Amino acid sequence: VTQDQRRSAKAINFGLIYGMSAFGLARQLDIGRHQAQDYVNLYFQRYPGVKQYMEKITQQARDMGYVETIFGRRLYLPEINSRNGLQRKYAERTAINAPMQGSAADIIKRAMLAVDSWLLEQKNKENYQQIKMIMQVHDELVFEIPEIIIAPASAQIRSLMESAASLKVPLIVDIGQGTNWDEAH
Repeated sequence: VTQDQRRSAKAINFGLIYGMSAFGLARQLDIGRHQAQDYVNLYFQRYPGVKQYMEKITQQARDMGYVETIFGRRLYLPEINSRNGLQRKYAERTAINAPMQGSAADIIKRAMLAVDSWLLEQKNKENYQQIKMIMQVHDELVFEIPEIIIAPASAQIRSLMESAASLKVPLIVDIGQGTNWDEAH
């Protein structure tokens, strides 16, 4: 697919999951509102499970007052039953988004802890003590690794990250390398 197609697909997928209207989608994609509405209708027709999830998690939030990540971390939503429509709609969008985004955050934190623990175990190995986990960007971890051990260190880091959670779908980790973050992409 082209970069524009990929950008449009991401806008549709994430936008609809997070409660974007056809009007908002039209603005984001720079298309007509009717065309955007057609995308919305087709999306939920092809993926009825997404709509069911959105309705189920919203109702669950109304009933319990909170949502949870897959690891049980809770986000309380006191406005979920608000009479104020704007507050309620915001809480509904948050109820849909938080379990996914929060679970992703939990997984990358687990990966960071696993890698950190492994790095502590490697502190006496030649060159391994020079590995530095320097930052996290969304679902990425960025490292400084001596060139001589890039292959074995990358393999171990990939393994640790891919095993940070057991899900119904596999966690797949792509590794890039370069002299800077941009080159690694």
